[in-house]
Amino acid sequence: MPVITLARQIGSGGEELAALLGQRIGARILDRELLTQASARSGIPISYLASLDERGRSMLRRPLDLVRLVPLPPIDPDQPDVTGDRYPPTGPVQARGQGIVAPAYWAMEAYATLLARTMQAEAAAGEVIFVGRGGNEALRGQPGVLHVLVVASRGTRIERLITTQGLTGYQAFERVRDSDQDRRRYSRQVFGADWLDPQRYDLCINTDALPLEGAADVILWTAQRVERMATPPELTLTPGPLQSGGDGGPPALSGAAAGA
Repeated sequence: MPVITLARQIGSGGEELAALLGQRIGARILDRELLTQASARSGIPISYLASLDERGRSMLRRPLDLVRLVPLPPIDPDQPDVTGDRYPPTGPVQARGQGIVAPAYWAMEAYATLLARTMQAEAAAGEVIFVGRGGNEALRGQPGVLHVLVVASRGTRIERLITTQGLTGYQAFERVRDSDQDRRRYSRQVFGADWLDPQRYDLCINTDALPLEGAADVILWTAQRVERMATPPELTLTPGPLQSGGDGGPPALSGAAAGA
């Protein structure tokens, strides 16, 4: 089974769908567990990673980012990766309070870079489902990876949050609004991409009417075909006829590779 990245709107049922897929195919699920893996790989306390999790910069909503310290190590410029080692417009800044821009600003780049590299390492082991964190961007172009986006209408998502989390209608509305803004800002600032652009995914699932079991069926059916496409066909070599006037030609191909 290929690696699956699953981006989701809050309240769309994405986390529940990932859990269902994991049960059905026996794959590892890395949601917040990805932060644990990244913390173990880097030695950075998970609390710092959690403070930056899937959110972009916003001076209107988080003015304290101008002064808040987030001690993460600098990005290794000799190891290029999907985030492009981007820095704030004022240029590179140092850790732990030095520089013009708040460390929380460049810390977001360090966070995104660390998570992207962690996902790339975990994907190499196979049998894993990544939930959010820009997995479709971090693993873009890698063979055998299925990128899925799970969405639902705002009304459906608000109703689900009211039911599952005991929120009031206004609280649920705020959660949906803030989550969408954070994820949109994060994807745009780190990857230069619109996280809801369907062209950045292989499969888009709307759970307004489609039950999770049905959505899982669709994803697994597609995943099986992605896996087949990523697996090169076996070549069977059989002796071929001698080329005219030559000392022998290349062997003929038989099986799936013949007659291409």
